[in-house]
Formats: sequence, structure tokens, C-alpha cells
Amino acid sequence: MGRESLFSNIFNLLLLQGMNYIMPLVTFPYLVRVLGVDQYGVLAFCLAVSSYFTLVTDYGFNLSATRQVSINRDDSQKISEIFGSILFIKLLLMAACFLVMVCLVFWIERFNQIQDLLFISFGMVFGQVLFPIWLFQGMERMKYITYLSILAKFIFTVGIFLFVKNEADIWLVPLLNSIGLVFIGVVSVFIVVRQFGVKFYIPNRQVLGFYLKDGWDLFTSNLAILGYKNNSILLLAFYLDPIIFGFYSIGKKIFEAINGLNVVLSQAFFPSVSQAQKDRGLAISNRLRSLFSISMILSTSIFLFTFFFARYISLLVSGSQEAVVIEILRMLAIALFIIGINVPAVQYLLTTGNSRRFSIIVWCGVLIDLILLFLLVPKFDYRGALYATLVSEMLITLSLYYYSYSIFNKRKYV
Repeated sequence: MGRESLFSNIFNLLLLQGMNYIMPLVTFPYLVRVLGVDQYGVLAFCLAVSSYFTLVTDYGFNLSATRQVSINRDDSQKISEIFGSILFIKLLLMAACFLVMVCLVFWIERFNQIQDLLFISFGMVFGQVLFPIWLFQGMERMKYITYLSILAKFIFTVGIFLFVKNEADIWLVPLLNSIGLVFIGVVSVFIVVRQFGVKFYIPNRQVLGFYLKDGWDLFTSNLAILGYKNNSILLLAFYLDPIIFGFYSIGKKIFEAINGLNVVLSQAFFPSVSQAQKDRGLAISNRLRSLFSISMILSTSIFLFTFFFARYISLLVSGSQEAVVIEILRMLAIALFIIGINVPAVQYLLTTGNSRRFSIIVWCGVLIDLILLFLLVPKFDYRGALYATLVSEMLITLSLYYYSYSIFNKRKYV
């Protein structure tokens, strides 16, 4: 991929992911004021549950399928096979997730109390299933979907201000979000068929097995990563006062929005690093060196900005300067730096066939995180969750670079 194409892909991904985070942030102060901090916490809990289902249906395809499409982008028949197989698997996984949610609603009182919101939120899972962002990334044709997604997000945001007027309208938030995502999904499938000439393909068991195996290690890694995002939300929902939990949810939401910059960097470089991996020498070294330099600059900038401007970020986004939100942002600014600098190591492990080792590292981290959550939250409340995040993220980053350096040295002398 040429430099111009790379920067075009980065720009479109930045624009797309930026709007995915910025548009909800625009509605932050309004929703907190209209719904109340405690009801916003309920909404955050529902979104956290839905994110687990979305993760299951995404499997590891946002990276594994992107890699397959990138390698086979000139083979239309193979692209049709990849598209049909991935879509079929995602629909099956979605059906399984729906059954799990029904069981949770009937068996757990906390879920039963908000079952209407949970079922409405599940529409977002369906929209994500239909949206083949992995195909557009692999083909490096993000412009086809970027502006459509921005339009849908804009309509959703306007809808929030027009229709959500009080606590009773909380159900409209996931409904509008679901409608927007389903719309994007349907239109994107139409674009895939018309623009890329993709034909619907009915996969056999062997083909399905290949793509499931190809994405398995990435799926388990992503599941662990999602645990860092939402395990504390799910645990603290049962433990904290509703108001404090609401403020914690606000702080975490801002953190996730800022961390979206790291996500964009990783997604934009992944097809390029995958291509460069074909040359085991200079190409991959140069690409990763560039990625490391960019990630260090970006991570340092994000850390400094978040830490020193936490008070103003809180005021801008949540409409308040609550000490809880500011404290969370300043502590998580450190986590943002740690997460940002591990991007090159992650990319190297994934593109050199070491996704299983990556998965093991991340799962060890999430187990440490869970243990620390249960040990520290009863004593330190939300601060315990922040301590757990910092310790586990640091251990993961050190492990990633240790194994990446070891593998690089071995490959260099082969």
C-alpha cells in the first residue's frame, strides 16, 4: 500500500471512529441532565451488556477477516467466500447471544428489572452483525462507508435532543442507536454487492471451520480486552451507590472516547503491516518503526492532555466538574499511555502468527484484573477498580514487548 493510500485509510478510519465517539459525547451533558446521573448509570449498564454480545458476534473478524481480505483483495471469488462465511457465522452467533440474554433476564433480578432496555439495546448487536467494516478495511476503501456512518450518527444525535425529554424516555436512547446501526448495516451490504461485485456464498462446514479457527485467538483476546472495559462497570453496578456509579460511568465513557485514537491507529496500520509481513526483512521493520514513533507521540500527547485538562474535559462532556469524574480521568490518563504504546507489539505478534501467544498474555492480564477487582473494590470502591486497571495494563504491555522482542530476534537470525 502506498503512503497516500495509507494516510487516506487512516484519515477515513479516524473520521469514522472519531464520529462514533464524538457524537455520543455531544449528547452526554444532555442525557445526564435529562435522565439523571443514576439513570445514566442504568443506561451504561445496558450498553456494557450489549457490548459483550457485540464482541461475541464480532468474534475476531475485525482483524482476522481484515487480514484475509487484504491478502485476497484481487480475488473476487475468494472475497465472496470470506464475506458469505463471516456473515453466516455472525448471524449464528447473534442467535446464540439472544438466547443467553433471555436466560439472564429470567434468572437474574438485576437483568429482569431492565429487560425492556436490554431487548431494545440488542438491536445494536444486529446492526453490528450486518456492518462489514472488516471488508472495507481490508479492501482499503473506507470512503464508501465513512460518510454514511457519519450521517446515521448525526441523525441519532439529533433524535436524542428532539425526543428524549425526561427519565421515562430512556428507552429511546438504545432504540435510536439501534435504528441507526441497522440502517448502516443494510446499506453497507448493498454497497458491498454493488461496488465490489461480491456474490452471496453459502459456506460448507469445512470453510466455516477455517474462519472460526482463524479468528478464535483474536476473539478470546478481544473478549479479555472487553473485560478491562466493562468488568468494573458490571461489578460496580452491584456495589456502588447509584449516583457514584453514574459518575464512574461518565468517567469511563470519556476514557473510551479518548482511547478511540489508539484504536484508529491500530486499525489503520494493520492491513499495511499484514502486507509488509510478506517481506520478513526491511519492510516489516520499517513499518513497525514508523508505527512505534507515531504511537509514542500520540500516547504521550493523549496522556498530557487528559491529565492536565481533566477538569475542563469533564465540564465540556458531562456538564459538571465532579471530583469523582476528574479523579477517574487523571488516573486513567496513565492507562491511556500504557495502552497506546503497546500497539506496535500487538501488531507484530498478530502479523507473525503469534495470535495465540497474544491471547494468552491478555487472558493472564484479565485474570489478574478480576482478582484485583474483587480484592480492591470492597476496600477502595471505584478507586480499587482503577488500581486494578493500571496494574493489569502495565503487566500486559511489559509481557507484549518481552515476547515481541524475543520473537523478532529469533526471526532475524533464521
